[in-house]
Amino acid sequence: MKRTSILFLLGCLSSTRWIVATAEKDTDNTFLPAKSCAATDDGEACIPRDETQNLQRDLIAWMRSKDAFVSHRMEVRLEDPADPWSRYGVFATERIERGELLLSVPLELMIQGEARPNPTDSLNCDTIYELFEAMELGDKSHLAPYIRYLKSIPERILPEAWSDAGRELFEELVGNKLPPQPYQNKWHQQYVDSCDGGDDQFEKWMVHLVAHFEIEEGFMVPYLDFFNHRNGHWNNADGALYAFMDRTEVELAWHVTFHMYDDSYKVFAVSTIEPGEQIYISENYCDDCLDRLFNEYGTPEIFRDYGFIEDLPQRWSFKFGEHWKEIHLKEKQDGSGGTTVSWGLGKNPPRSDVNDLVDNVNHLNNFENAHQRNTAGNIPENEWNAIWQYHDALNTANKAIIMHMNSDDYNEDSLHLNEETIFSDRTTGCLNDKSYLNLEPFRTHEYEDTEESMFQTLSHSEDPEGKN
Repeated sequence: MKRTSILFLLGCLSSTRWIVATAEKDTDNTFLPAKSCAATDDGEACIPRDETQNLQRDLIAWMRSKDAFVSHRMEVRLEDPADPWSRYGVFATERIERGELLLSVPLELMIQGEARPNPTDSLNCDTIYELFEAMELGDKSHLAPYIRYLKSIPERILPEAWSDAGRELFEELVGNKLPPQPYQNKWHQQYVDSCDGGDDQFEKWMVHLVAHFEIEEGFMVPYLDFFNHRNGHWNNADGALYAFMDRTEVELAWHVTFHMYDDSYKVFAVSTIEPGEQIYISENYCDDCLDRLFNEYGTPEIFRDYGFIEDLPQRWSFKFGEHWKEIHLKEKQDGSGGTTVSWGLGKNPPRSDVNDLVDNVNHLNNFENAHQRNTAGNIPENEWNAIWQYHDALNTANKAIIMHMNSDDYNEDSLHLNEETIFSDRTTGCLNDKSYLNLEPFRTHEYEDTEESMFQTLSHSEDPEGKN
């Protein structure tokens, strides 16, 4: 097969994060380190911190021995070594310049299915099959250090894999109006429907690992999940798959270049990073996940699909009447700690629709009053705490938007447009319904309209009924 080079920009990978487990509601938005024993109630299914760090070191050493590049200007470490519940992240140890290479991983070190541009929110069945095989081989696999690292990941990695009691309580929290909708069994159901999968617990674990770690083209890239997620000015790194694809995929691609292709995944700094600063990538504001960017994929979906609540800035969608509306929350730049609210594309909802948000807050208050304590003791502590953190995030977001809509600054007549999106949507619609093939109204030399400038005269006709 003839191979042609093609660039696929950042695949949105997950950050490995675990939420602090407490028996009662804990409003402190902190996270457990990856693979901590406190991440699960099953003491036999978790890895102590020292062993976690050994797995990380072994993985990085193996990668470097196999021609991967891992910058010596960064390190994986706890955000706060003095905090027993601190999460891991990637930090600069020296000044890193914009455009500097941080990571380069050859394809042969990845778990990969068929190389193809894969929709961000669909599973690559081949990748799941490859993971099955590698897990069964264990230390006999050519990816043994990566497999040992993946085996340290607890089985209940996503909310849909929680205990029955945890999932029931979360379903009560979101009801049929709060995001994310829907949330139950998204990934496992895809596996059953698209990959002819089964209901075995090991299969579910494999599916959730792929959903958590896979980039868009169907690859699981070692080390990449060490980078945590954050948007806004904190986002200082971006990645790309520099791989060769067949001509069919080249014809479908948006981004094409003819240099630096060496069948690898690379991460570059997109801004200068000072020593001690954490290095962040993005799950939903990346050039390789445009469907997420344009389909209101935000804080609720990140929690559903990755199991953590992102820090500000956040992107929410709430229901006003029968329609969902996108809202962005950002931290004010004046140092006050306040939050600014901005709206997604389209017209702002009428001020009276603030009542929908008031209903949300009332529901959240009722939920809080009904479930102050895990009285039955049947919900694992990490799930219990994650539910309350999401409850508080919902409450904060709704109250911030209510305050904004009740303020004098709110304009219900404001219309937010994105010309690129409008052009793309209309062009796609025209192509899908093949309106462009109906050229009969234009088979004439007589045009109805003329536009003149000092340089040229343009004559044209329109056929609105025929969408021409």
